[in-house]
Amino acid sequence: MQELLEGNANIMFSAPHCVDHFREGKKKVKETNTGTIVKELNKIKNVPAIYKTKSEFEDANWDKESKYKEECKEYILKNNVKYFIDIHGMNYEREEDICIGTAYGRNILNREDILAIIVEQFKEYGYKNVSIDVPFNALNKNCVSSYVSRECKIPAFQIEINNKYRFPLCKEYNLENIIKCFESIIDKLQTI
Repeated sequence: MQELLEGNANIMFSAPHCVDHFREGKKKVKETNTGTIVKELNKIKNVPAIYKTKSEFEDANWDKESKYKEECKEYILKNNVKYFIDIHGMNYEREEDICIGTAYGRNILNREDILAIIVEQFKEYGYKNVSIDVPFNALNKNCVSSYVSRECKIPAFQIEINNKYRFPLCKEYNLENIIKCFESIIDKLQTI
């Protein structure tokens, strides 16, 4: 099950892994605070946001069929959303602070200008190691960002945030900084 929070901005945020989920029958642990990020952005910047509220023994970012993806598509097409950002988490042991999955430009419709803005904002907010498509490229056609880009013809980014910034017991934890960074990204993208 998922909840969709409406908004009036032209950017939609998503967090499909904020609850435990199942990929090919195996349980995968939730990605801490990804749902919190999209809910806070909805409150602060009035962006539309969707996030999982309960596991349905599926993985919206892996399975071919997904009510979650269908709901994203329906909302985007009805509300003239121009950009889509799908928030995920990666293990704290990874060297990357942030990984932006674009399917080598395909999912973002080769909009390198938008990608540059997003990368610049992450670096401005102190995230030094920002990678593109490594280790997560969002190339799988069933990824939420790949599906949204293909079905809605808009740039769709999969953004992986290192767990050390999202998990309260890590010394680098700073959810407020992540949210402020996304606020800045929203402000920049609202102007183009």
